[in-house]
Amino acid sequence: MTDSRSAMLAAIAQRRGRANAAEVIHRQLEELGAPPCPGLDADTALETFLMRLIQAKASAEVAADRSQVVKAISNYLYKRHNSRRLVSGHDPRLAALPWRDGGVLVRFDAAVPEDVVSVSYARLAVAESGSVLLYSDRSNPARNNWLVQEHIVVLDLDELQPSLEDAWQLIARDREAGICPRGIHFISGPSSTGDIVGHIVVGAHGPQKLHVIIRGHVDSEQLDSLAPYLQPII
Repeated sequence: MTDSRSAMLAAIAQRRGRANAAEVIHRQLEELGAPPCPGLDADTALETFLMRLIQAKASAEVAADRSQVVKAISNYLYKRHNSRRLVSGHDPRLAALPWRDGGVLVRFDAAVPEDVVSVSYARLAVAESGSVLLYSDRSNPARNNWLVQEHIVVLDLDELQPSLEDAWQLIARDREAGICPRGIHFISGPSSTGDIVGHIVVGAHGPQKLHVIIRGHVDSEQLDSLAPYLQPII
């Protein structure tokens, strides 16, 4: 047997061994099944999410529809800044909001250092960690999440996921559908950092405040139970 033939057969055998090993690993992973997910800290995913948000020094409110979302943004801007101006990316969900219902003056662009408040639309949120997840792309500039002093995030209630595992499964389905953002950002509360003795500084490398507006129908009884987590805007 020539050296070249021996090398070729050895390469084929090596590849076959790799393929068999990959099949064994894949079968073993399937046999393991899905890992157990942590339980929720409250009776519902929404209550757990709000609890985690408050613990992270963020604020939240619930709006029944798109018009109420705009009015909530308008109220937030006026109470906090005596103004109704903010910057937004070109996300079609934000562009389609009825901004005139709240008299909000939106500049659709990437944030600049002079911008104080931005608004983004979350792809989903995670109840387990109190995080909102944002995709960044040309329509959703990453700087709108980090450069401003205050960040408003709109979240559809039906996109609230119980756990991080559920979130990553949804992200995987997006990728299979050809949705490949430039960046994926998990945001849990306003920007903060701490030194070795535990002094926490808010807004050190990002927004000083995070406000989440949850769009969806929540019945009056559930709203009453969620009242402790829906803090007034100050």
